[in-house]
Amino acid sequence: MITERRSLCLGEGVGADVTVDPKFKSNSVTVRFLTKYDDKTAAALSLLPSLLTSFSADYPDSAVLSRKLNSLYGSWTSGSSHHRGGIYETVVSISYLRDRFALSGDKVSEEAISLFLGCIFNPAIENGGFIEEEFNIRKTDLLNSVDGEINDKVSYSLSNAYKTAFKGEPCAERAYHSRESAEALTPQFVYEVYLKLLKTARVEISFCGGGDFERPIELFKQAFSYKRAYLPPPEFYSPSPIKPEPEYSTMRLEVKQADLVLIFKTCGADRLSCELLSRLYGGTPFSKLFMNVRERLSLCYFCSSSYLDSKGAITVVGGVAPENIEKAKDEILRQLEEIKSGNFTDEELYETKLAAADHNRSVYDSLSRLGEWYYVQKLKNAALSPDDHTAEILKLTREDVISAAKSLRLDTVFVLTERESRETERI
Repeated sequence: MITERRSLCLGEGVGADVTVDPKFKSNSVTVRFLTKYDDKTAAALSLLPSLLTSFSADYPDSAVLSRKLNSLYGSWTSGSSHHRGGIYETVVSISYLRDRFALSGDKVSEEAISLFLGCIFNPAIENGGFIEEEFNIRKTDLLNSVDGEINDKVSYSLSNAYKTAFKGEPCAERAYHSRESAEALTPQFVYEVYLKLLKTARVEISFCGGGDFERPIELFKQAFSYKRAYLPPPEFYSPSPIKPEPEYSTMRLEVKQADLVLIFKTCGADRLSCELLSRLYGGTPFSKLFMNVRERLSLCYFCSSSYLDSKGAITVVGGVAPENIEKAKDEILRQLEEIKSGNFTDEELYETKLAAADHNRSVYDSLSRLGEWYYVQKLKNAALSPDDHTAEILKLTREDVISAAKSLRLDTVFVLTERESRETERI
């Protein structure tokens, strides 16, 4: 049970949220630097989280830092960078054992937080840039990750579909912009981007766990006490213009199974209703897409939908045999028409609501998900707990879902299929 929820200001452009649930024996602290997307700095910001969580001036290589983290009862650091709506996030975090569960009165939290702050604010530097040996390791990791994207065909298909659906918008771009820009990174350039980030990014810090955050909060407040000239990031909610006619795109690779992606955009529909609609449409094992496109007609190996809240869009993705692409697309669209016509039972709707409730309850079981939940609520200018969100979902009617379905417009159809396919470029 959450016993404390509060928001704080820790400095100029530095917000913080505290979420305490005593059942957790550990704590996590996540620092998010929020900026606008810029293709000139995207690759540097994409690399930065791994640099800031692998070494520091006090622990100048990853092996030394890893040993120190292990000595702190298996504390660990992590980082990532990605889009969230119109916002570009550069994220670093640490998880550590609470002091009360350590042996012999060990003060794990202060050591862990001091180490983490050293990683963020005191990295290992040489010749005006990040220390070259460690930099090159992290850069190679990034390039290997870029080159390996094609191995996850579903994710690869989605990212390419986004290029078409959201052309000209930040989320159409990959977080690192391009392999060429990642390849061109130098220790000095990334360090310059890092220094600017510390000064100009909006910062949001999530303290989440079993408690005892007073000292960590004070340490972060001290760390961010310098003069900052932060620039407010874009809004979280950035709906995308709907194309006059759907745009169709096909990519051909050496694959045997095709991936089919349909992206629908909404015309100002209620976002909560769209979320429930997406679950009814293809978000559960008993959804319209699963039960009909996959199970009854066997047109897809898998078929599901998800709601992209920040863009007001619903994405459908399916794995399909190349010869069934057209049939699968038609059936996916037909199932949406079924919902628009109200051809779903009250029992189906109620079970979908229960699935949403189960998902929300599971948020309380994970430190990372709990902290993420309240951070996103803040971006939305909302303050709903998972239970509050469930209560709002349960209030929705079949008319709300039908109205949301009627607001959808097919915007993009993307297919990744085999080279020898005789399918036409326009499905």
